[in-house]
Amino acid sequence: MTSASTCNPIPKLAHRLLLFACVFTWPLLFVGGLVTTYRVGMSVPDWPTTFGINMFVYNFLNAAWGVFIEHGHRLYGSAVGLCLLILAPWIQSMKQVPHRFKLAVWAALLGVIVQGVMGGLRVTQISTTLAMVHGCFAQLFFLYLALLAAWSGPSRVELSSPDFVVPSLTTKRFSGSVVLLVYAQIVAGAWLRHFQSPDRLYLHATLGLVVLVTVTSLGVRIRREGLTSNRSIRRIKTLLVGFTHMQWLLGLAAWWMMRPFDGQAKPVSDLQAIFRTAHQANGALVLAFSGVAALWLFQASGSVISRSQAESARLEAACLS
Repeated sequence: MTSASTCNPIPKLAHRLLLFACVFTWPLLFVGGLVTTYRVGMSVPDWPTTFGINMFVYNFLNAAWGVFIEHGHRLYGSAVGLCLLILAPWIQSMKQVPHRFKLAVWAALLGVIVQGVMGGLRVTQISTTLAMVHGCFAQLFFLYLALLAAWSGPSRVELSSPDFVVPSLTTKRFSGSVVLLVYAQIVAGAWLRHFQSPDRLYLHATLGLVVLVTVTSLGVRIRREGLTSNRSIRRIKTLLVGFTHMQWLLGLAAWWMMRPFDGQAKPVSDLQAIFRTAHQANGALVLAFSGVAALWLFQASGSVISRSQAESARLEAACLS
């Protein structure tokens, strides 16, 4: 049988570069979350300069805490943009890479540019709404990078093996609905973080419970259909369910530290900031894992057999051997 690595039209180097870009981007979400948690988004009141100085030469190491975080966030965002600015032409030069995949990588570069401009406009327009949109778009951008990294890897070819049990159409659609629910929960969380009110907290908590139940149900469906026999499906299912439960615990801890919650902004301790920001950044991982899980389930195209048929075939083969 031909190995997955030889069947995959996308070189290993391209996959590793995209995986690096994805991993490199996640801390940016955490730093951006700190900006929101500490409410220091306007600590640097101008853009693209920093207090009228070129942002790349401004000495922020001795600046006030809010300026340090906000300026660090800008520098890290620029680093992610530079990473993709190098990566896109590099992958473009690889002859083996399909044309449509090259376009997808260029779209990632465009996405980080849009995200940077949006962050700048949030400052120049002094817009909290733009700050919220900026944060929500960052989560989508991270999901997009995760899907690119997953699509370029060898697992996509392994899922086309005739030995793989194809998931039911219901499970595929259910996985897609999980992605939408997780993102809706992220948007509700961003709404709460930028425009605090008890009603938004209740909405966020309710959606969190719905996500917990649906993700757990998806994990049960994947196991019952025998899909965990595939290593890629088994790993992504474990990550998705595990990080979703961690997300629920982080959210519970963040809520406990915020009590009593009346919608009024209060000073944030460092411990509160860590838990609240970890909750936000872990949500990005849950979204990415749910997206990759849906991608794998929709990608699966092996022999269309049920779990019982697959077990019968294995027993028959064992008896004949």
